[in-house]
Amino acid sequence: MRTRRRGGAWSAFGRNVALGIEAFHAHRLRTALTTLGVVFGVGAVVCMLAIGKGAEQRVLAELRRLGVRNLHVQERRAERAGGSSGLVLADARALAKVLAPHVEGSAGERVHEASARVGARRADVAVTGVTPNYAGYLDLELVHGRFISQLDQERAAAVCVLSETLLPQLLPARQALGSVIRIAGHALRVVGVVRGVAIGDDARAQVFLPLSTAWRILPHQRDARELQRIVVRLSADADPSSIGRVVAASLLRRHSGTRDFSVIIPVELIRKEQRTQRIFQLVMGSIAGISLLVGGIGIANIMFASVVERTSEIGVRRAVGARRRDVLTQFLFESGVLGGAGGIVGVLFGILGAFIVTRTAGWPILVTPGSVLLATGMAIATGVVSGFVPAHRAATVNAIEALHHE
Repeated sequence: MRTRRRGGAWSAFGRNVALGIEAFHAHRLRTALTTLGVVFGVGAVVCMLAIGKGAEQRVLAELRRLGVRNLHVQERRAERAGGSSGLVLADARALAKVLAPHVEGSAGERVHEASARVGARRADVAVTGVTPNYAGYLDLELVHGRFISQLDQERAAAVCVLSETLLPQLLPARQALGSVIRIAGHALRVVGVVRGVAIGDDARAQVFLPLSTAWRILPHQRDARELQRIVVRLSADADPSSIGRVVAASLLRRHSGTRDFSVIIPVELIRKEQRTQRIFQLVMGSIAGISLLVGGIGIANIMFASVVERTSEIGVRRAVGARRRDVLTQFLFESGVLGGAGGIVGVLFGILGAFIVTRTAGWPILVTPGSVLLATGMAIATGVVSGFVPAHRAATVNAIEALHHE
């Protein structure tokens, strides 16, 4: 018995959908013009959400590379004054000591733009002097060989580690480990290859070398001990915001009250990015709501016209036994089909627009099933809500008057 009822329900559903498609197929141009509001609204939402989601994923990936358990102390050279000589390695060691056990350690970084050469091949690189624990804090994946060791740092060894993206430019079809590259006139032996790069505005491939070696071979303006960044690794239970304030206060005391640094807290940046994304989605939802409202008005208009044109048909259906609920359901299905058709076309246009944007502008996109289902569901809901009043009017038409309607 349940199977029959379920089969009857599906049969009625399919019949109502077919009647809706047939009704609007007779007025194809009018139907197409009516659904344009829904098409444009849904298309714009899908396209913009795909672009926004892609940008969000890219930004969050960049921020996560900073490390959610890290604090980054960045130099601000323009604000140096008084007795401060900027960030130095002693600052990094002091932070790790003072903030223990809330801090597991710290790492220093110094970057300089240079050219790397292997024979006739050259490449512009970001030469990055680091301490041995740097790779673990920035989640650099070791592909071949090893990273900078403490012994390399103590001896200022002439060794380096290459980022994987640099191999095709300098060492194609050659064994990287043991090769010698020249930077600023100095020969450095390759001891490792890593995947992934540290964070910075420079997108060029990186060459990592011991910080002590960087002090020896890289140009400097004031003090060879200078750092451009200190990475502070927090313990698992530490609060980044609280530790960030303590780090700032401690460095202010060490730098004679000169704020020649900035403390970057990746966790807070991620939260700000997520809040920005929520605001963006709210704005896009408002725009979509306006577009769907316009589309809904168009659907209501065509449904009112359809009710008037098909009054005789309504009378015949009522005369052969159709209930008011059946007439109401039929017209609601028709308006839902109209909204759904506009939603499907709008989704296709939105996806096409998103791919055109990523092809022409190179922006990342991410079309999620959730956004597609949400946009289509909103379009169908708009059709059903907009068609309710016309459907109710059709259901309340007097059967006798409807049969005599011309």
